Amino acid sequence: MISRYPAQLYYSALPLLPSDTYVARQYPTLRGCISVVSGRENSWPPLLFTLPEGEAAAFTPGGHMVAVVSHGEIQIYNASNGLLNSSISTDIGLPHSAVFTEDGSEVVVVSEEHTPVFLRLRASYRIAKFNFVKQTGQNWQTTPRDDRYPLALSEYGSYIAFPEHQDSRICIRKIDGSDYISIPFSCDGEVQDLDLAGEPVHLVAVATEHCITILSMPSGAVQRTLYQEHPSRVSISRDGSFLVSRPFSSVSTSWSITQGTLLATIEARSAVFSRTNCLYVAGLFDGDGKIYDMSADPNNVTIKSLPLPLPLNVYPPTPILPTPDESRILIHTGDNIQVWSLRQSADARDAPRRDTMGIDFSRDASLLALDTFTGIEIWDARIGRRRKVIQSGSRGAGYRPLAFSPKGELIVSGSNDGIIVVDVRAGELLPMTYSPPPIKEVRYFVIDVGISFDLSKIAALYGNAFATTQRYLCVWDLPSGTLIHSLQCDRVDEIQWSWRDQYLLLKPWRGNPRYLNADTFQEEVLEHPGDRFQDPNLWVDEAALRIRLSGGSEDPLFLALPFLRVKRFASRGDRACIISMDGELLLDASDLEAYMEICNLQPEVSHMEVC
Repeated sequence: MISRYPAQLYYSALPLLPSDTYVARQYPTLRGCISVVSGRENSWPPLLFTLPEGEAAAFTPGGHMVAVVSHGEIQIYNASNGLLNSSISTDIGLPHSAVFTEDGSEVVVVSEEHTPVFLRLRASYRIAKFNFVKQTGQNWQTTPRDDRYPLALSEYGSYIAFPEHQDSRICIRKIDGSDYISIPFSCDGEVQDLDLAGEPVHLVAVATEHCITILSMPSGAVQRTLYQEHPSRVSISRDGSFLVSRPFSSVSTSWSITQGTLLATIEARSAVFSRTNCLYVAGLFDGDGKIYDMSADPNNVTIKSLPLPLPLNVYPPTPILPTPDESRILIHTGDNIQVWSLRQSADARDAPRRDTMGIDFSRDASLLALDTFTGIEIWDARIGRRRKVIQSGSRGAGYRPLAFSPKGELIVSGSNDGIIVVDVRAGELLPMTYSPPPIKEVRYFVIDVGISFDLSKIAALYGNAFATTQRYLCVWDLPSGTLIHSLQCDRVDEIQWSWRDQYLLLKPWRGNPRYLNADTFQEEVLEHPGDRFQDPNLWVDEAALRIRLSGGSEDPLFLALPFLRVKRFASRGDRACIISMDGELLLDASDLEAYMEICNLQPEVSHMEVC
């Protein structure tokens, strides 16, 4: 592919270059070239180095070394350049957490152990300490229980905390198994999670069914009770002033323990406190990171954006981990561990488009619509500028189709409340919503939508979450909102209205298309549908995103962006729009035919080696 289209590879890479790099300044995006109109990086990512994958990681208290814990081995790296310093083989199981001792000479690792007993697995934790100078280790194990239970490791690995005796007591135990403290605890249900503040503070946060209790150690005195339904995860700051909690089915919340007040709600997959009470958050959507700074004034939390690499691995105990001096941050990705400079990461790019769920062009390709988490954006596709934003409330994540009416007057889309319609010229939602009839044991999700050419009808194709090939078509009268027809049409994956009459195309993934007459609601055979429907001219094959231009040529498009990194795409005529997995919005705003002519220039050599 590279040897056949070398000019396209290099030419299509120009828009993706960070805007302040030498090459980008020397060779600005030319007219006729696809440009990044949103989400372009301003400078190269602040990546310092990468480390091999691991299930847990920890920095020394001084931040100059980092330990990566994996099955069978612990490796110690220099935190300034990523060079391997030493390693030690282990027989630990699944790592749960890891920390360095206060002097930085040893690593304490907690791993989960599961022992089969009479067809059941009994859960316990193994606590091991490894000395890298003497190449020695010591360990002990908690008492096995019939159910999995939470455990917290202290800041420097001096002790652990876990519930015992049907969660009626909180056990604090030194990792060598010597000293043992058992704190009586009047709980309102099973202990869901617990966490320890910094070692000098002697506080433990315990999450149960209806609240979070802050206890002093060793007295067990209750310092604060924070009320929240079903908290499943808790993290307390090093000085014991702040806490972040995450319920089972809701957004996370940050609290002031000293004031006993709720500070903010946070959309977070993972959150960790720094030593200075900054909360580092990996958002619900990949790449969406933030830093919440509560150090100056708890009532005035400052928020900074923290772009994160893709894909983020959220399974380690701390997917993101800042160094003690907050100069760098360690990030677990799907492929490796990356260490970034925090001093260079600020303003590294404009806002990436990670909120886009659907995309469509108007029939004349002059307008572009983006369906986002909170609303619908209308862009002028000729110049790559956003014209209007129509707010429509929080509508969840995932794929959400939208479509222009044939002449571009209206946009139809899905929402949590039903099918919604936007008046393009007025820039506002129509008051009517359109909902499917209830069908027993069916969980609906919207696959495709459309509006008839005369604006009299709306159609939506629904799927059943519990039956992958089951499909339902609903057609409403647009002015009144009345459902006028419903039809089970299994294996159909796309619907499309004719731009000039009342025919509706039902297109399966494989097989012949079907045509529904929306006046009679009878299927008919159209041997010559003519130009009623638009054939897709942008699609993904095994190697690349490909486009069919009006001149009839079929070529790969934008080879600098691998097709596996394409999240959404749409085209109309000779205009295309692509949203990458990294949140870049790429738009051809002029002449795609001319762009492809330049891209497909062949080298004047008889043979090219690809190395």
